[in-house]
Amino acid sequence: MQSNLYQKIDRDIAAQLKTLGIGERREQKIKFPGITISREFGCEGTLLARMLVDRLSTDQYPWVLFHKELITEMSEKEDIQRDLVESISESHRGQVHQYIEHLLAHKPTNVALYRKIAETLRILGERGRSVILGSGGGIITAGLPMMLHIRLQAPLVYRIERVSKLLNISPSEARERILASDNKREEFIYEFTHKDVRSPHHYHLIFENSKFDASQITELVCQALKLRNMLPQQ
Repeated sequence: MQSNLYQKIDRDIAAQLKTLGIGERREQKIKFPGITISREFGCEGTLLARMLVDRLSTDQYPWVLFHKELITEMSEKEDIQRDLVESISESHRGQVHQYIEHLLAHKPTNVALYRKIAETLRILGERGRSVILGSGGGIITAGLPMMLHIRLQAPLVYRIERVSKLLNISPSEARERILASDNKREEFIYEFTHKDVRSPHHYHLIFENSKFDASQITELVCQALKLRNMLPQQ
């Protein structure tokens, strides 16, 4: 089963990179924004990411969703890392390296893989046309002018009800999973960046998911991109 999963991930990686023109030495003449989504467990992060990709894609310039599994697998493959690095200018390569070294200066024991993950995220942010779901994308790509950072949150009772229905588990089990997952995500990001993923200062927009569903948030995000003049005239 795991072998089949990784074969699927490999195919997904190839398809996503081809969509962005990475590895084909194609120059992207138009500058596109990118989006990061951070969310509390039980919010509609995946659904929102897919809706944004569908809404923003055109025939000529499709957008791509990068989730945690794809990002991690990409970061472990040297040939993909090489293609990613070569897809941006030499001056930007130096900036990416300098930023990541500063961010991870305290060097936790298992920093090697996360340094590659951070480099992957930063380059995807430079390239644009990507919706990055999780992995601390909003923190890693901070300061890039064409990024829009989003955070989804909701009351625990809303998330318990949603997770319980989605996974067909009891509310008490859903509550345990939510709390454990939230803690794991927060600790993971803090270990490497020493930053609190819950802080509002990392995000341009924070949505209360129990008040606005994924479809409504998609409309609001697209409007925000237009208001900030981040969508190019194609």
